Amino acid sequence: MPDVGLFTATEPLSDDMKVVIKYSVEVNGLPVYQESYSTDQLAKELEQDEARLARIWLRRIKCVIACRKRHGFSGCLTRCLEDGISADCASGNPESIE
Repeated sequence: MPDVGLFTATEPLSDDMKVVIKYSVEVNGLPVYQESYSTDQLAKELEQDEARLARIWLRRIKCVIACRKRHGFSGCLTRCLEDGISADCASGNPESIE
C-alpha cells in the first residue's frame, strides 16, 4: 500500500502508481507458474473485447483444475494457459477445457 495519511487513506490512487494483478500457481507452497498483469493494459483489453478477456481469465482457473489430474502438471499448465488444451506429458490424451 502506498504511504497515506489519515485524511488520504480512502482517496483514489494517483495516475503515476502502477497497479499489477499477479496470477500464481503453487504446489505445496512452491511456485510452478507466475504471471503479472498491468491493470492499465487489462483496462484497454477489457474495453476492446470483454468476452474474450473473461474467457481467458476463466481459462486460468480451468487449466489448473484440469491439469491437476494429468502427468506433467507444470508442462500441462503452461500449454493449457496458451491454447486451452489439457494434455498429459508429450501432449498425450488432449482435451479442450473450453
